[in-house]
Amino acid sequence: MNYTIGCSCSIADDKFCHITSFEVRGYDLSGRLPPDLANLTYVEKIDFTFNYLYGTIPVEWASMKNLSSISLTANRLSGNIPGYLGNFTALTYLSLESNQFSGVVPPELGKLASLKNSIKNLTDFRVSDNNLNGTVPEFIGSWTQLGKLGLCATGLQGPVPRAIFLLEKLNDLRITDTPGPEFPLLNVRKKMDYLVLRNINLNGTIPEEAWSVETTLDLTFNKLVGELPRDTIQREFTFLSGNLLTGTVQDSFIQSNQYLDVSYNNLTWSPGCSDQVNKNWFRSSSSNNILSDLFPCQGQEISRCPKYYRSFHINCGGQDVKNGRILYEGDVDIKGSAAATNYHRQGSNWGFSSTGDFMNDGDFNDDKYTLPQNISAVVSELYTTARRTPLSITYYGYCLENGDYTVRLHFAEIQFTDEIPGYRVARRVFDIYIQ
Repeated sequence: MNYTIGCSCSIADDKFCHITSFEVRGYDLSGRLPPDLANLTYVEKIDFTFNYLYGTIPVEWASMKNLSSISLTANRLSGNIPGYLGNFTALTYLSLESNQFSGVVPPELGKLASLKNSIKNLTDFRVSDNNLNGTVPEFIGSWTQLGKLGLCATGLQGPVPRAIFLLEKLNDLRITDTPGPEFPLLNVRKKMDYLVLRNINLNGTIPEEAWSVETTLDLTFNKLVGELPRDTIQREFTFLSGNLLTGTVQDSFIQSNQYLDVSYNNLTWSPGCSDQVNKNWFRSSSSNNILSDLFPCQGQEISRCPKYYRSFHINCGGQDVKNGRILYEGDVDIKGSAAATNYHRQGSNWGFSSTGDFMNDGDFNDDKYTLPQNISAVVSELYTTARRTPLSITYYGYCLENGDYTVRLHFAEIQFTDEIPGYRVARRVFDIYIQ
């Protein structure tokens, strides 16, 4: 929780102190956004992140000529994104993420982009996790001051306009889950910090400029082809899972990436390759040996089944737990980070592949991926912890006898509960595939 009222006593010539910022974060506030804030004419920043507010943005706020930053992330705001946002002439930061907005991104935002006093000064625009429709607007490519754009799981359709990739000041671009026709990634701006283009139907090869991204390059779940470069700049995260990449993976490329995931591709590995911490190449190649596909860099260590099993039981994100006669085997002894890992339980017949980073949380280790229980109710030890993933996790079994099997999955929500302010608005949506 954070409550801050900022004031300045030198902003005007009237010898009075004036409120310049109004921040109420994570207080579980309900009700509508207050239109009376417009009476605070010197306010530059409004932040109601992680509350339970509903309705829409008051039109009265458009009269606030000094308002440059609005953050309404994680509330219950709904309806169309107001077109009168284009009248917020000083606005440089707008975050409407994790709400229930619908409709299209208002064209008024684009029509005003060429005017002297307009929203063209916007440097940070985020509308991820909403229920919008229509296509990604062309006019975003005319916001020449834009440095950060977040369009993750918005409901918008592709393809992404090429002009967006060429914005000269764009340093952080995140677009995900945008269905539509296939299109190539022809070019991107050099020296970006973050480039996340996940599940947006990209095809063709990865342009050379993309390999210069400095912190996070995420091109997962597309239809990209071609080979990986011999090496690249030193980068923290590289996620390329779920593409059609081919060719031999060079050791110099592996060492250039601190966290690397190339799972689910058609790559070739040298005979001398070996598993490495924070590297995931689960099912990254195709062969006639199922175990070699699961573990392409473990050689003879796991090239054939030492025995065959009839079952396995997993306690995801926890220790070994005995429940009656069944031992649920835990998975907390992984090495390195869960951001890019292919773990298999020693002496057993199962494992998991995990990919993705909870971006901007300042934690790259696996302790944030195994969650302690946040609820006070007494529950089974099996539900006191859980493994989570920001992108994709696959639990798999191998060396099973032929036959029919029953799969039982148990779920319990232990993170998003009413007991924690701001979590009441949260919702968890995920897909399950069994094969």
